[in-house]
Amino acid sequence: MPLVIAYARETAFSPRLERSAPEIRAVAGQVRRQIPRAPDEIALALPALVEACRSVEVNGRCLAVSWELDRALSDEAGQDVLGLCDIDADEPGWAYLAINGVMTAHRPDLALSTAAHELGHLLFDVPAALERGEHGYRAVAQSARALDRAGRGAEARANEFMGALLVPPVPLHTRLLAHARSEGLRLCRGPHLGRPASPIVAAGNGAEALAGVLAALAGDFGVSEKFIAVRLSRYGLVEGGM
Repeated sequence: MPLVIAYARETAFSPRLERSAPEIRAVAGQVRRQIPRAPDEIALALPALVEACRSVEVNGRCLAVSWELDRALSDEAGQDVLGLCDIDADEPGWAYLAINGVMTAHRPDLALSTAAHELGHLLFDVPAALERGEHGYRAVAQSARALDRAGRGAEARANEFMGALLVPPVPLHTRLLAHARSEGLRLCRGPHLGRPASPIVAAGNGAEALAGVLAALAGDFGVSEKFIAVRLSRYGLVEGGM
């Protein structure tokens, strides 16, 4: 059974991340709801993500997806790369997603993040390319730095999708408040994208206590502490950002 999502056509063609971020997060929510996990689990597991996304239907367009997770990857110049999303004119209706198994061997968080990033390319950029009449598409994540890119363009969109898929705003806010209260962090009121009517973490809390909360959240969601810090800032959950 394919993973099925739908979104406005403009979301895949918009170059401005801030304008399309709510729609990107909505797509991430559609995907997240179709990836199996235990009722008490908030982290997505890489095997479950891969199995749920072996076939996708995007706005009525179907694609079979081949995943490769274990081998080393390199580009045309022979340089190691972290991840890859590829379609080939000779294989219509088929897409290839890969993660460098050597580079991520001891970093399950990086493997998960890379898979989510490449899935973002598949769900947004591949349908857009096909609609433009292009028969091939290829996106390469050269290194972990590619997963930090913000601003505008396809890489930023794939990163926003990755972030919202693995660490959605409301579950993050809920867990943040639980850890913040156990650490005695000061809270305040401010605009945010998390749990409605709930406070956020105030500026000026002790660095050690805040670091402990970041580490706990990283463990909750199966990502890195840096990943959590970016999401807290993107969702406005810490006063003044991280």
